[in-house]
Amino acid sequence: MVYERIEVVSRDEYRGAQEPLRFTWRGQCFVIDLVQDRWYEGYQDAGRVPMRYYRVRTAVGEVFILRYHELFDAWAVRIPGSGPAPAAV
Repeated sequence: MVYERIEVVSRDEYRGAQEPLRFTWRGQCFVIDLVQDRWYEGYQDAGRVPMRYYRVRTAVGEVFILRYHELFDAWAVRIPGSGPAPAAV
């Protein structure tokens, strides 16, 4: 899987980098219509960096997987066709 860094506007109500609302990738803005799924990785293992994943559908029907890397406070999008999606936990 290949990920590319993106800019995300998220719902930051009580804790930073909550549910994504829209993101900019390669100069194009994508408005998120629906968060289809979300899962977490690395919270139970001190040797792994906590990450949050979101499967989102845009307003025009495209589906993307977004990843939030907590250590670096950074968002990324999985490049479509770059391999299987991570398994939801």
